[in-house]
Amino acid sequence: MQRMRFLVAILIIWLFLFYNVERIWPEIDLTDVAYTFVTVVIAVIIVIPRLRSLPVWVPMAVAIPLFMIAKALVKSSVWGRSFPLTVTEICAIGLTILLVRWISIATGEFESAVAHFSIGPADKLPEPFSDGQAKMYQEVRRARNYERPLMLMAIGVEDKSIDVVLDRMVQEVQRAMMKQYVLSGVSKTLCSELEDYNTIAQSNDHFLVLLPEVTRDKLPELVERLSKSVAEQVGVTLKIGIADLPSDAVTFESLVEKAVREMEAAHPSQPQSPPQPQRLTVEHRTT
Repeated sequence: MQRMRFLVAILIIWLFLFYNVERIWPEIDLTDVAYTFVTVVIAVIIVIPRLRSLPVWVPMAVAIPLFMIAKALVKSSVWGRSFPLTVTEICAIGLTILLVRWISIATGEFESAVAHFSIGPADKLPEPFSDGQAKMYQEVRRARNYERPLMLMAIGVEDKSIDVVLDRMVQEVQRAMMKQYVLSGVSKTLCSELEDYNTIAQSNDHFLVLLPEVTRDKLPELVERLSKSVAEQVGVTLKIGIADLPSDAVTFESLVEKAVREMEAAHPSQPQSPPQPQRLTVEHRTT
């Protein structure tokens, strides 16, 4: 953010000098085409984000010939005695492109950071819970009707493992942003490690993982693998609660409540209510 402010300040100073150059140096008489073209260049680079991914020479290679053509069309002298002025205008356009492109790149980085904090990586966008909730209900009903094993895991992050040194006035906001960043990383890791399972749902600051055909004796290995992967890739500690169908509950709501209670018990200083269906977001994995 500080870098963006610095670049914007530099651009403002440059544009002030450019549009007042004739007052500062009367011997320099820039053409109207140059003034107009610089404005157009700034607007185009800022409005079209895709240009920031191109090498810097590409917009320059396009802009400079177009500028020369524009000068020729308005019958403004380009060569001869006007050639030094033309070179000066080309250099001004090139410097403007460079500064605006830097600002555009910084803006893109800022937008990516905000998107990462708020909704996670672009390839992990959650779908409406109504789809995932229906699948969970269906799996619970199938397991109950056919007397098949099924587990539901509630997965959260141990707050003490998020070590952030903050000023007192910004601690709450910064910690919330950092926690969202951590949850995004945990979500990505869970989706990668649980490829064989159908649904991972996120509710506020914890996850629900439905594990069809999984018995309790298989859980220690799975829990250890998840905890190790998240610790290595994200650097935080998981807290996990488990509910077993039919030993602990026979309905979907009861399974969620039991798993969340067990997860909370692993860190009682952070109480948490069971998830409400309308606030859940879901990520799907197809096998």
